[in-house]
Amino acid sequence: MSKWHELMREFQSSLAVFQQCETFQRLQEDTIGVEHYQAILRQIFHHARENPQIQALATVYFRGSQRDMVKKFYAHASSEIGHDQLALNDLKVLGVDVTDIPEEYPLAATSALLGYAFYQIQHHNPIGYLGYLLFLEFTPTTIGGELLKRLKVMGIPEEAMSFLADHTTIDVHHNKLMEQYVEKLVKSAADMSAVTYAIHTTARLYAGMLDDAIRTVESGAK
Repeated sequence: MSKWHELMREFQSSLAVFQQCETFQRLQEDTIGVEHYQAILRQIFHHARENPQIQALATVYFRGSQRDMVKKFYAHASSEIGHDQLALNDLKVLGVDVTDIPEEYPLAATSALLGYAFYQIQHHNPIGYLGYLLFLEFTPTTIGGELLKRLKVMGIPEEAMSFLADHTTIDVHHNKLMEQYVEKLVKSAADMSAVTYAIHTTARLYAGMLDDAIRTVESGAK
């Protein structure tokens, strides 16, 4: 089995676990409302805002032939700039005053997800970052269409789905880049192990972010 097919198998496994989180279970039970979606969008904003710079940071540690991917990484990271604004725009459509959101602290689970990405790059194996990126890129293209349908059933207007709709389509191009990244950068068993670990860790931490967001609705917190 090629390393790419092995990683895709790991992604499918992690996605199955991800979809067992409280947020997805409640989606199936129709116990998620507009207020929960708003809470999730707030955290998506905080998460998406950091991702372009996290991807650029990874290149600091590239050496030798790994540097061949620097230009593609920068172009990829640049294309992610502004996606946080899509989340804010969706919130505006839903009637939320977003003035103070850029200055607020993320929830703890969101900070944990972001902190893990920095840790993976700076203190473990920077190539493992590909696992974080792979999960984020493939998840919306795999289940985004289903989620858009669920949001529509909830009564969310299409104008308030721009973040998810954009990633459901545009990430198809990024998915093709991922295979190039893996071919060029994953060279050892240690690299494969780091990427695999990051896929599963990111899945669990992203699920935690979603669950933390919906629980703020019940607790009355922001």
